[in-house]
Amino acid sequence: MKMTSTSLSDLPPISALGPNWPGVKVAVTQTGFQGSEHASPPYGFNLGTHVGDCLADVEVRRAVVQAHMGAPIVWLNQVHGCDVHVANSLPGEVVPDADASVCTHAQASLAIMTADCLPVVYAAFNDAGVAVGVAAAHAGWRGLVGGVLQASAQSLATRCAVPVQNIKAWMGPAIGPQSFEVGAEVRDAFVQQHALNLSCFAPVAQSGKYLADIYGLARNALTQQGISHVEGGGLDTFTDLRWFSHRRGQQLAVPSGRFATMIRLLPSQAA
Repeated sequence: MKMTSTSLSDLPPISALGPNWPGVKVAVTQTGFQGSEHASPPYGFNLGTHVGDCLADVEVRRAVVQAHMGAPIVWLNQVHGCDVHVANSLPGEVVPDADASVCTHAQASLAIMTADCLPVVYAAFNDAGVAVGVAAAHAGWRGLVGGVLQASAQSLATRCAVPVQNIKAWMGPAIGPQSFEVGAEVRDAFVQQHALNLSCFAPVAQSGKYLADIYGLARNALTQQGISHVEGGGLDTFTDLRWFSHRRGQQLAVPSGRFATMIRLLPSQAA
């Protein structure tokens, strides 16, 4: 196996971000760049298999983060939809087409890959405060409009037999409200869903465009679903080199990899 950029002995670039939830492990990888996106190797600590990077290198990096999580990782083929994959068993050779996953056992970790879109992880707790299941969702604007966050929360609540109110959510790094420029059709789609979403858009002078707050839109969706405990937000992948940004890569004409936001139910909590 070619190992030009990362070896299994390397420590993965993992941020200190994440919620402090009992019985749950959350990790967010970083680019690994040392101050420049023109660094070598050009893809940094990329975990995506669809961005032009050497697949052998990607597999090595995935093995490194899997060892960090302590359980096989359920990777998804994310398609900007709302399907939720139920990880009843260990990951197989076929990668599910889905934008969210749920798990109620400790034998697998869940992962969402992003580079501007919003990753959201969830943990469900029983009435005694014990974690009984986890979920992860990929929310670009299409997924947000389509209801991927609500579908993920409902699936987790159903699988764990707890009310949605017993679920906590954490929003990982995404493009910030000063960088996410969208057209009027995107704003209209959200505002038609709920008038509260209007406050998440700011007009860009004389352009017909709007700056969108993806964190605010996600928080609205989650609270409307009945989830009052929502953490995270306040970051900007476009301006922060710790994370990959598809838009930044396009502007700089450099490759843009994908980082992962991962969650696992720890063994002592599993039923």
